[in-house]
Amino acid sequence: MAFLPVNFGLPGLGSIPTGQVYDQYFKDKTAKFSDFHLAFVEFCKDLNTVLPGQDFDTPSLDQLKDFYEKTWEPLKGDHEKKKVEFVKYINQTVKEATVDDSLFIMAGLAAPAGAIVLKRTGESIPQLKKFRLDLLPNVIFVPLCTLGAIMGATALQMGKKRKQIHS
Repeated sequence: MAFLPVNFGLPGLGSIPTGQVYDQYFKDKTAKFSDFHLAFVEFCKDLNTVLPGQDFDTPSLDQLKDFYEKTWEPLKGDHEKKKVEFVKYINQTVKEATVDDSLFIMAGLAAPAGAIVLKRTGESIPQLKKFRLDLLPNVIFVPLCTLGAIMGATALQMGKKRKQIHS
């Protein structure tokens, strides 16, 4: 029995038996591309469940369809070759997602100073004066603003990633 030689920098993933993955998700379930696609999505969902906190960039629908038509379909009854080709394909296309940490660092560095400036200017600007920011102690206000900035940076990253996937 072979093992998935995929290593995403995490222990344990290389110990997933290829035969078990193939039998569970793909054997006798992939007569059409739509079935293959559903099996692949289920495999990726379970992969992300097994490795919480990890995010993987998977191939686009066109890449998956190309693999199915050119590699998978011609190997109709040869399950051993399908296992080998599937593992090869996974190694080539499924990669650990990369995140640009510079946005988080910038938000984390700029937010505390911005919070203090906001609080001080809030005392003289009529629109901000009604929020009574002067009543909040800096010990609470600064971390809340920093957390909000980091959450905003995360949302921005997710939005950019979603646009890349759908384009």
